[in-house]
Amino acid sequence: MAVNDGDGTRRTPGDDLLDLATAQLRTHTDDGWVSVAPRVLASALRAVRPSQPVRGHHPEGDYVVAADVLRTSVRALLDPDPRVRLRRLALRTGPDDVLEETVVEVSAAYLQPLEPLADDVRRTVAAHLRDVLGDPDLPDEVVRVDLLVTDVHRT
Repeated sequence: MAVNDGDGTRRTPGDDLLDLATAQLRTHTDDGWVSVAPRVLASALRAVRPSQPVRGHHPEGDYVVAADVLRTSVRALLDPDPRVRLRRLALRTGPDDVLEETVVEVSAAYLQPLEPLADDVRRTVAAHLRDVLGDPDLPDEVVRVDLLVTDVHRT
């Protein structure tokens, strides 16, 4: 609901929050703005950009699942495992929105043997994607999971 200010301008409830955010951003020095700009822009883009569709199918026909839903479900699947922390999940689809590749970027627990961890993560994510997208026999070439370990953490 919009309300009129005393000067006749129309304001919505979010305007105060926007004014506050704008004022706080103006207090940053140029160096400070350079450091926060990518995060601010990424947040703004996420707020207005829809998630890419990923095509699944079942006996009744095709359907689409938002990539953000797949990311959230994979994160929920991996979160209980103290050996691994999901940092990023990238999904690449073809022109018909069929999943072609998945890249899982994780942080591994310190001193964690990486080969068995990578195998577990690959197997878990691939099985989950096959289940969600409706084809338990989807070949490895289609649901390919590349694992990238970019950090370590303490358990």
